[in-house]
Amino acid sequence: MYAKVISSFFKHLVLQPFQQSYGHIFKRILKMTLPDTILKQRIVGINYGCKYGGTTVICHNTFHEVRFIVSSKNADADSFILNEILHIDPDIVLINAPLSLPGVYRHLNGYIDYFFRKCDNEMKAASPMFAGGLTARAIGLKKLLNDYGFPVYETYPRKMVEILSLPLQLYWQSITDLDWMLDIFMKKASIAINKRIITTWHHFDSLLAFFSGLRYMARQNKVFGKVDEGLVYV
Repeated sequence: MYAKVISSFFKHLVLQPFQQSYGHIFKRILKMTLPDTILKQRIVGINYGCKYGGTTVICHNTFHEVRFIVSSKNADADSFILNEILHIDPDIVLINAPLSLPGVYRHLNGYIDYFFRKCDNEMKAASPMFAGGLTARAIGLKKLLNDYGFPVYETYPRKMVEILSLPLQLYWQSITDLDWMLDIFMKKASIAINKRIITTWHHFDSLLAFFSGLRYMARQNKVFGKVDEGLVYV
């Protein structure tokens, strides 16, 4: 059912490159064609990077276009995300960062693990405690965006790589591997992309986060974890 539904959404997807520069922020735009039921939904996928590293990438659609917006090096990535989200006004935001701590820290009944949440164990993901500063930033950002009325969900691009049966041995390796990975992703997802637009693995992860959002809207996503502790949507 998943392959049939998702394929029907993407079989006519054709992307063309266009690029605009806004100061130090580059908006890389990909044109696409999708059914109205999806085009009416504004979906954001975020690769959440170091605060001042210039590695945060936002992937989002505006009707028939998908855009990549890259943060500037030495600029506050959280402020960058907030400003862009307020401008985009999305229906849903998927971010590849932990958005909760293990339940034991909130004194939830039945939780005794100080390192991993149930979702982490199910996906064989790293502990949210491993990158405590990034996790704290992400939780705070989610609260801020929720206060503005935007629904924010955690996603995990590496799990999407597994779900789509993409070669894990190529994931986050060389730029040449990125090129090969994109070829395989396009075949698995039944889409066409001008690969020159996807210049880093940060772009690719934001694309996978965005793809998780499309799966969510199609009600074909997988969910990991428990509601009271934290869920991950892929």
